[in-house]
Amino acid sequence: MTYFNKNPGHGILAYLLAGLCIIITKFSRDQRGAAAIYTAFAGTLALASGVLGLDIGRVVVLRSQMQNAADAAALSAAAQLDGQTGAITRATAAAVDAISNSTRLSDTVGAFAVQSIVFYNDVDPSKVTTAASSEATYAEITLAPRTISIFLAPVLDTISNGGAAEQFTLEATALAGVVTITCAAPPFFACNPSEAGGAVDDLLDPDNAGRQLLTKIGPGGSTLAPGQFGLLCPSSGNCGAASVGNALANDPGLCYTSEVTTSPGGQTQQARNGINARMDAGTKNPKLPAQNVIDYPRDSDMSGSTILGNGTWDPVAYWTTNHPSDAQPVDLADYTRYQVYLYELGQTFYRNENKTIYPTDGIILPSGYGEVISPSNIVPASGVPTSSASTDIKRRVVKIAVLDCAALGVQGSADYLTYGRYVEVMLTEEVAATGADTYSEVIGPLLQQYSDDVHINVQLVE
Repeated sequence: MTYFNKNPGHGILAYLLAGLCIIITKFSRDQRGAAAIYTAFAGTLALASGVLGLDIGRVVVLRSQMQNAADAAALSAAAQLDGQTGAITRATAAAVDAISNSTRLSDTVGAFAVQSIVFYNDVDPSKVTTAASSEATYAEITLAPRTISIFLAPVLDTISNGGAAEQFTLEATALAGVVTITCAAPPFFACNPSEAGGAVDDLLDPDNAGRQLLTKIGPGGSTLAPGQFGLLCPSSGNCGAASVGNALANDPGLCYTSEVTTSPGGQTQQARNGINARMDAGTKNPKLPAQNVIDYPRDSDMSGSTILGNGTWDPVAYWTTNHPSDAQPVDLADYTRYQVYLYELGQTFYRNENKTIYPTDGIILPSGYGEVISPSNIVPASGVPTSSASTDIKRRVVKIAVLDCAALGVQGSADYLTYGRYVEVMLTEEVAATGADTYSEVIGPLLQQYSDDVHINVQLVE
């Protein structure tokens, strides 16, 4: 949106045409020396028309360039709003960079500059500002005003006895938003433990990879939030227990926008069967289990009401027990369960301590990922499923929406914003009984650059 601050109620075209009318009126009222007057009038009119056209063209071009710059800055900023730590900082830098690279009328008007950047977590029905990177989904950019001198101003100033404007001031504002669509995700969610445990327990912090997560709480104990056991309604179909169980088992091509609907209750038997279909157990048919369904040990502190473990387990003891005749991987003592799982399936992956990137196809090795692990296939016999296995290596990996349950007031069945925040986890064990808890290991935040199942749609709102 572009505004003219000079002479409210008149655009530049109307203003300059009014000035031209003054010229025409002045000459049309003077009848002396008709031929000379008409000649002078025609010449003046032609000159004024040319200057008028030049002025209009300059203003229109500058106006267009300012709006294009504002639009580009807003889109660039919105594209960075992924709900992750530092998103607002990155969005601000992207907006400034977009402005600095924008074209402008000429060097005489100077470079465009950002006057203000405002972030919102909602704009409908009213704008709600936010300073939290985890919530920002809209960016509004306002450029610093620019002025442009009017070539016709001296003529108009003379005729109007000093009443004509010599320049116009233009502004530009743009608002863009981001909608994150996550596909192939089961109807799972987790309340972010950072609300109770502090920033060190943020599920979206990559450094928390390798920590065990109580993913779904079984009935009979505490709940994640009032009436909540970690389940969502599927994004299509109904929210009945059978529908939820089927979605947990099959990842049936469901896609979720930034809004999800919680499913109250434990949905105990269907949920267990759905989850265990990935582990070669339960009654779902076909099961399509993972290629390795062995159970991995829990974190040393994963007991009682612990939601997020300390990441401490004994991979050496695990390897000795399950692979007595196989050489231990180098630095095995520092491997996560997910890394051991990939190793057992002979999969190449990038490793940066507990952080893992898999698959590696088409991925440029990021900074910090100095290890490329390329093992041979050594699946333990006890982990080979009896049912026909899925061809998907990541069959035990699920995407979980992360909600700030306390801040959102999550309870019962209602709609809540995820702001596109999802974390990948690996199921670490079979759900042992109908009312048992479900455990997984945190792999890391789900990011577009490493997943084809994340789609970022950025668009101008106004």
